Amino acid sequence: MTPNADFPRLTPKQWQALVVLQTEARELTNKELKQLAGFSLTGPDNRKLEDLGLITTDRSHRVFSHQLTDKGRLIRQPDTDTPPTPRQPARKPPPSESALETATQVQALVVLMAEARELTNDELRELAGFSLTGANNRKLEALGLIITDRSHRPFSHQLTDKGWHFVRQLHASTPPRAGGSAIKTLFALLANIHRSLDRLQISHGEFLKRGKNAAPPRPTVDLRAADIEATIRTAYRELVTRPGDWVGLADLREKLGSVDRTAVDDTLRAMVRQEGVRIIPIANTKALQPRDRAAAVRIGEEDNHALAIGST
Repeated sequence: MTPNADFPRLTPKQWQALVVLQTEARELTNKELKQLAGFSLTGPDNRKLEDLGLITTDRSHRVFSHQLTDKGRLIRQPDTDTPPTPRQPARKPPPSESALETATQVQALVVLMAEARELTNDELRELAGFSLTGANNRKLEALGLIITDRSHRPFSHQLTDKGWHFVRQLHASTPPRAGGSAIKTLFALLANIHRSLDRLQISHGEFLKRGKNAAPPRPTVDLRAADIEATIRTAYRELVTRPGDWVGLADLREKLGSVDRTAVDDTLRAMVRQEGVRIIPIANTKALQPRDRAAAVRIGEEDNHALAIGST
């Protein structure tokens, strides 16, 4: 554990920010911090925690977001002069606790996640025994969880980025009453899958990518961490016109070839704490393809899809 004595004295607000980030165990935007603790992390307080290597701040969006580094997860408040843990306001139940009304709506989301691709109603009927039409279709569209292409018949459906996030957390919600024991069993399975992927630090997209679209397995190359970072930086330079340009992780992984996936992910998570390195989700969710989802690296509680490395 990192001794607190290693760090200059922190202000109550700085401790409070660390407490909230440790309690939530995920990346938080300034808006979320304000809701949870009554303040945003900006200015000198933000810079101090970054300079100490306790947090990283993503400034690529209009509302900045923060997450703990490994060092930040270890530091603990001193026994004296400890600011009280902020009282968290009662949260609204996640949409999945009240929004899904039928077993068909749950099953449709799960099948679309499991297949990780656009599915026609004919394919849904073949895979799961139903098609997504009428009120069930309209409900999922109204919630922003799927998009339905009605330009051809049979209609086809795919998850939106919001839908992917929603179904990844579905296990933590209350199953629809009409679902019966079959839906409850499905939720138990989803919970175990989520725990396993979280432990292995593998994204749902990578785990569920379709075998027929995947490249044949290649022998992995065993490299030291420093060599992997150098390889990533070389691949990045070959893909961009100038430093700071964005590169999709799908293109980067293709360029890296047989370098071990887990080692690359670990290196990317370490690199994002370095000056000039940014790894973010793709903002335009409609642009996400299955290969983008499969190539994502999970940092905190979020799948990220693009890398930029500035000049140093």
